Amino acid sequence: MIDHFFRILPAVVALMICSGCQLPWQKKEPRYVDPALPMTLNRDELVDYLNRQNQGLESWRCTTTRMEVRLPNTLPVRLKGNIACQAPRHFRLTADNVIARADLGSNDKRCWFYSRPGEAAVMTWKHEDSALIQQVPSGVPYIDPNWLMLVLGVKPLDPNNYEVSHGLSGGRELWLSAIEDSPSGRPLRRVIKVDTIRGVIREHAVYDSEANPLVRAQLSRHQSYNGHLIPRTVKLQFPQMDSVITLTFEGIETNPPLPEELWRLPDHKQVVDVGNMIRQRLAPKHGEHKLKSPQRPAARVYLEPPVFRQNDKTALLPTERMFDGAAAGQISIKAPDWDTPISFSKPVESNVSLGTQNAAAPPPKPKSKWNWKWW
Repeated sequence: MIDHFFRILPAVVALMICSGCQLPWQKKEPRYVDPALPMTLNRDELVDYLNRQNQGLESWRCTTTRMEVRLPNTLPVRLKGNIACQAPRHFRLTADNVIARADLGSNDKRCWFYSRPGEAAVMTWKHEDSALIQQVPSGVPYIDPNWLMLVLGVKPLDPNNYEVSHGLSGGRELWLSAIEDSPSGRPLRRVIKVDTIRGVIREHAVYDSEANPLVRAQLSRHQSYNGHLIPRTVKLQFPQMDSVITLTFEGIETNPPLPEELWRLPDHKQVVDVGNMIRQRLAPKHGEHKLKSPQRPAARVYLEPPVFRQNDKTALLPTERMFDGAAAGQISIKAPDWDTPISFSKPVESNVSLGTQNAAAPPPKPKSKWNWKWW
């Protein structure tokens, strides 16, 4: 019996090698790939590269869209529907299943949100009220059309709005960062994370002045449609609501004719203007002047770039990986924790420092849960 085993062993080994099986004593040979982008790109070069990926893309739609919603302490809800977007800020997402329906949208004047089961009303607000709604827990997901157009690729980047920096130490990412004022008087940090290995945007994120993430859009499975590079998966995370919406697209149409009816509010009898409602409730307590964007000279902002260790020009990739748009192994990137808040100088007409290390941090915002009762 033992002699028979040793006689057939060479044949078994040869068969395993030919069929691609890896023997225990064999080691995987790493393969080397050239990054799509060098880490030495300046701001203008990086923005120009990203804009050329979607040059001429003004709109797109997908009639086969899968939507998964994860809310706190509930099972995930899965729906199917349609999505369409068109510059400068038109957006519409409708999805449903047997018992639920969701409708999120934006046109020239308003944004809206509707869900069923739930409140039998369309929650709507003007674009100028978007920042106001984000200051007050209202159960409405973050919909900033201008930011969303960047995420979906139908709005080009303006290089004058960003500064470029290196990503995490040892990583292969370049970050485009922008600082802008908010109605609360404390600046927001917008970050675009670019994977230089594949040359695509991996994430759009918005942080408050205390380094808390407000919303994150993680992009993966990029594919070219008529010469335009569009992610087939967009994962929207709302940390303050502890909620996630994952959108998966199949069969994207670029620059299609889109009817004007697509950008109209849902046809329901009851419509609630959330912006007016919040303003009416807060005006007696805080005063109307505090509910508007402050008119003051812009503060000079200092953005401290993360520490980065320059790598070699050739990146190391493992032999096996799942192609979901994210590299594995040695170049796996974790989302950063912004340990250093945004620091900025005192405005010209104010004697109160807006944000220093000695200033007391504002109390955390209470988490609000969406009123999506789909179970």
